[in-house]
Amino acid sequence: MACPAPLSAESAYEQLLKAAPRETSAALVPSVAGAPVASATGVPAAAPRRVDGIGLSHSGDPFNIPDFSLGEVAELLRGDGGTHYRPHLPLNEAVPEISSGTLRRLSLAASDPALLDVMIGELARDGHWERMDRLVDTFTGAGIKLILVVGAGYRKEAPLYARPDGTKDRVSPDRIGRDPYIAMARWIAGAGARRYGDRVEFWQVENEINIARMVSRIGWRVDEASWGDRDFLRKLLAGLCQTVHGEGLRAERALKTTHNFATDAVSWQGWLEPGARVNVAQDVTTFGSDGLDIVGIDIYANYFNGFPLRLGRVDEVIGQAVTAAGQRPVWILETGFPRAPAVRGFTAGRQAEYFRHTFDTAYSQGVSLVLGFGWFWDPKGWFTDAPKPPAWWSPQACEGHWSPIRVTLRPDGSKTVSYGPAWDALKDASRRWVVP
Repeated sequence: MACPAPLSAESAYEQLLKAAPRETSAALVPSVAGAPVASATGVPAAAPRRVDGIGLSHSGDPFNIPDFSLGEVAELLRGDGGTHYRPHLPLNEAVPEISSGTLRRLSLAASDPALLDVMIGELARDGHWERMDRLVDTFTGAGIKLILVVGAGYRKEAPLYARPDGTKDRVSPDRIGRDPYIAMARWIAGAGARRYGDRVEFWQVENEINIARMVSRIGWRVDEASWGDRDFLRKLLAGLCQTVHGEGLRAERALKTTHNFATDAVSWQGWLEPGARVNVAQDVTTFGSDGLDIVGIDIYANYFNGFPLRLGRVDEVIGQAVTAAGQRPVWILETGFPRAPAVRGFTAGRQAEYFRHTFDTAYSQGVSLVLGFGWFWDPKGWFTDAPKPPAWWSPQACEGHWSPIRVTLRPDGSKTVSYGPAWDALKDASRRWVVP
């Protein structure tokens, strides 16, 4: 998920005054299943490629979704035409803490493929997999294809390690050494692929690596120089791809790799030049040439304000990614538009309009999978763990409202669930683009 620039309450309010919210509608041409659709910008639609599916991308705790069991999520998604679901396999799930002895082994395994293979086998057998086993069994048993995110170096997903002074902290490349860190990421990702490769074909290696340094500055990753070293990041991605592909060869099954490139990064004073944008084509070329089978992107064109709808930016990013990917498939692994707060211009109607446009434009322009982000979302959020959604003026104000789903709990423990018009947009897109 792309990171927001720090905004004050006053600056957010001033932006809203300049653009009073009002409902709009995209100029989409009605389509039949698989047929090209003209974009809102009037750009002629390209001939469609094969559509792989449609679904949802989850963040937060993948094992504990408020108000819904994993089985309910899987069955609801499948029943309304969904085909794919993307959760994280956190590094610290199988390995909550790394001992000093294991760190020494990882230092040796960084240059000893045979030792790394032994360690992968040990972890695949003996790691803490109980919750992940249930997740994989639940979704694959319901016929949903999983895209597991492995090797993501976020602080909340990093295992603990003991510092020389005896205190414990999260592992990071510069804390334990960059080569041992890559070996650790490959070790855990490889163990996951060995354990689940018979049921899970698609593996996302790391996440939004092209803005890793930026998000480290706000604490999402450990704040250190490694996340800005593009040579190191390329080596990390290449190693993860090599490990996943190797596990596929071992199982005699083609396991496919992807990565989620951020496509919108706003200016952080002192860290990016004013007005800087992520260069999608450049990042795909830089990081995507070392083993990625599928080019993945995210799109958060309206992260700060819901009005006006930035549908032209959606079209622009899709075109850049499809061109840069060459003959490889392009997947939108995250895209989101919240239904609130209303004072920022977000509404359920605009949320549905955003997704209708994104589904139709993406599929008509050559994207073969689109995942809506955070539709089963913990309002406490992924980063802050705040006890309630951020206030309307917060840069992260949208974070608690990604989902079109509203749940009302009754005193007897039952619940009323309203899915909202964006859910109808997903069902409609499934019927017109995915179902043969």
